[in-house]
Amino acid sequence: MPYLTEEELQELQVQLDQAKEEKRVADYSHNKALRDEREAAGKFKIATIILGILALLGVAGTIYFMSFNTDGNTISKSAHNKKVENLQEKINTLEESNGALLAKYENGDFQQSEGSLSGETVYAVQIGAFEKKDLSLYSDGFTNFKEIRAGEYNKYALGNFKTLEEAKRFRKEMVRMGFRDAFIASYQNNQRVKIEEAW
Repeated sequence: MPYLTEEELQELQVQLDQAKEEKRVADYSHNKALRDEREAAGKFKIATIILGILALLGVAGTIYFMSFNTDGNTISKSAHNKKVENLQEKINTLEESNGALLAKYENGDFQQSEGSLSGETVYAVQIGAFEKKDLSLYSDGFTNFKEIRAGEYNKYALGNFKTLEEAKRFRKEMVRMGFRDAFIASYQNNQRVKIEEAW
């Protein structure tokens, strides 16, 4: 049998230790590669599930939104154009009538709602007199609304009441609404006339 010297034995021991170390490193690398592969497979599986859910939601959303585009819910272009044309005609008519009212007002032909009926006395409730306010600028369409210009003041009255009792009831309602200084005034042929009692 061959005889090994101490140095040869020691060298064999070093080689054995190196082989064990290389095996340990190889095993570690192999195990790490297996773990990385399992982790990647798991991430791929999760990504596939998420993409599947998103695709399913996309298909469901497309079907849902397409259901709103049925023929019952859409309007034809000709019907839309006809509606736009009708609305434009109404706008033009309103602009013409507004222009005519403005021209009447500027020419002095415009009278606020009829103040009297063929010489009869009518009553209205005056709600204020203002120096710097001109409510007639807001609308030409006030009905039963009077604007009386007296010097520096613009006075405003509401109503065309045939009887003093009707005017009293309306005045009480206006006071309840916050017009504390409202009082009754009478008019004949669009001119203010005095009544016996002050309200």
